[in-house]
Amino acid sequence: MSAPADEPQLAGQVAVVTGGGRGLGAAVVRSLAAHGAQVLINDLHPDAEQLAGELGASALADRTDVATFAGGRRIVEAAVRAFGRVDIAVLCAGNSVQAPITEITQEQWQSSLDVHVKGHVACASAAARQMVGQGGPGRIVTFASRGAFLASGPAYAAAKAAIMGLTSAMATTLEPHAIKVNCVCPSASTQLFPSTEPRVLGGMPATHDMSPARIAPLVTYLAGAAAQDITGRFFYVSGGDLAMYNRPLLMEATNIVIRNPALDWTVDQLDAAIQPLLRVGRT
Repeated sequence: MSAPADEPQLAGQVAVVTGGGRGLGAAVVRSLAAHGAQVLINDLHPDAEQLAGELGASALADRTDVATFAGGRRIVEAAVRAFGRVDIAVLCAGNSVQAPITEITQEQWQSSLDVHVKGHVACASAAARQMVGQGGPGRIVTFASRGAFLASGPAYAAAKAAIMGLTSAMATTLEPHAIKVNCVCPSASTQLFPSTEPRVLGGMPATHDMSPARIAPLVTYLAGAAAQDITGRFFYVSGGDLAMYNRPLLMEATNIVIRNPALDWTVDQLDAAIQPLLRVGRT
């Protein structure tokens, strides 16, 4: 049941938003606060403090690095000290390492995994423990990207694909605690990807607007009571467009499975089996 029109949708809720000082994260912070949530704004950039000042007593800035497990714990502890609990964790913190596979360095690779993957795991782990300790319910919103499968930079692609896998695993393990976990794959103009030109990738139509503000309402929806039955899902959102992807690698009954009774495949048999599957994938 949705909240009455005169009652903020997230009244009494406490949210942690990593990467919340600028761009997508800041848009999410403003949306959550506008719907009644108290928000801890985590970001290494000083814009987090300015945003917290604009929002007043309902917000607190935090400059802890997400890329360590100790940092994840400190972020959640700061929210609990300030507001008494944590009900929502939105994990927006990220960086952009677009070096091609022929040029990427170990430092670039590690930086991407530390900020994206370890940052998600560290903060989600600490937030989930807090939510379980409170007796639930809870909401965790991860941020991935179509770049997991379409980007030219292997570090960024691998990190975002890992976040998708993490989302599925968390959704399954946290369901008994009434903690819902969903993933947003946005397309917007941000400090990491400043271009305002539409990104026609993965079969999506050219978007009408690349503003980060167009992404935030979906996150607020997933954080609220109306989404209490939604978990383990992957949403694309951009400029008023919305789509939901099938769960990665989830084998539905309608999928085509070709079984070879002899068990051993020959190269020719594999070619005869795979070519029709490729045609199905293009339709």
